[in-house]
Amino acid sequence: MRVAVTGATGLVGHHVAAAALAAGHEVTAVTRLGRSLPDRLAALGAVRRLGAELTDATSLARALGGAGGIDAVIHCAAVYSYAPSTVTELTDVNVTGTRLVLEAAADAGATRAVVTSSSVTCGSGLLPVERTERDHLGSEPVPAYYASKVRQEREALDVAARTGLDVVLALPTVVLGGPFDRLGPSNAIVLRYLLDPTRSTFPGGCNVVDARDAGAGHVTLLEHGEPGERYLLGGDNVTWRTLHALVADLAGIPQPVAELSPGVAWLASAAAEAWASVTSTTPLSTREEATTVGRHYWYSSDPARALGYAARPAREAVAASLGWLAVSPDLPRVVRESLRLRPEVRAARPLQPRAVPDPSGGDGDTASAPVTPRRRPPRPAPPRRRPSPR
Repeated sequence: MRVAVTGATGLVGHHVAAAALAAGHEVTAVTRLGRSLPDRLAALGAVRRLGAELTDATSLARALGGAGGIDAVIHCAAVYSYAPSTVTELTDVNVTGTRLVLEAAADAGATRAVVTSSSVTCGSGLLPVERTERDHLGSEPVPAYYASKVRQEREALDVAARTGLDVVLALPTVVLGGPFDRLGPSNAIVLRYLLDPTRSTFPGGCNVVDARDAGAGHVTLLEHGEPGERYLLGGDNVTWRTLHALVADLAGIPQPVAELSPGVAWLASAAAEAWASVTSTTPLSTREEATTVGRHYWYSSDPARALGYAARPAREAVAASLGWLAVSPDLPRVVRESLRLRPEVRAARPLQPRAVPDPSGGDGDTASAPVTPRRRPPRPAPPRRRPSPR
């Protein structure tokens, strides 16, 4: 199947492209105009690149229509943020952008699409009870990101009804791992505990999934998902204390001690936002995100598993996140050097290809440039032993 993947340079999109190639599909990565294909994507195999802007119908029509024909699109590109400054962008990209992508795909001849939504559209509860695809957001706190994903689902199904495009909705949970070029809110959960000197935790919990499994799940839905249906793609349900304990054990740092109330968590996020405003940086947590503390975002992925979907345990997902954070510029050196990472963390991050520098110092063909090995300095001669006096 000829598949176009939007957001292929992102965390989920990267693994969608990898899984689609592994399944024998032809993959075209749709990236922002002017952005080259990262080495990590090019190393996957025969991945084509087409440039387009999600909010520009003309560029999308040109890209998808000029892809040499596509059979399907997996739409992963989105804005994932709790920052107040991104409210307009959330609507423009997550809602309007989804409509434009699906309309362009239908016009290009695609017959099938998978749209990346989010498990948060199924809501949450105060009690540790699993929710399913039949659940929806209720009277709980609804950050702007959550609202945009609800509207995205409606927009996608509306396009499906108008165009005849078979649309399947993928609802991944908290996606951990790498590679990533920019820290997202999910991996920031792990980073926050690494940076927290108080080793605090919170009431409530979430469901975590390894990015590799989320990517493979999208391809499973592409091949076997029922049009018009929502499918949760999750792993283990864990309390925040359990999740922070996993981070502590795998990173070799102290276990969580105090459990902060939702109110205290909100105040801490307010302080983080204030400090970020003073230093012109991005806060690791926001007041809007803190409104979700104390609730259980627990889900069941049984319908997807019935199609062949499978997920790694939470421990492996956390190890993957730590494996990438350990080499990320988001982790200060002083913290990095304090970690005592378990071997499974190091094994969770595969080596990534990097361009070989030109030995001649230019941009020409490196094959013709002679490579002279650096000679080792000669070893100093051992000191001559003086005869001892008799």
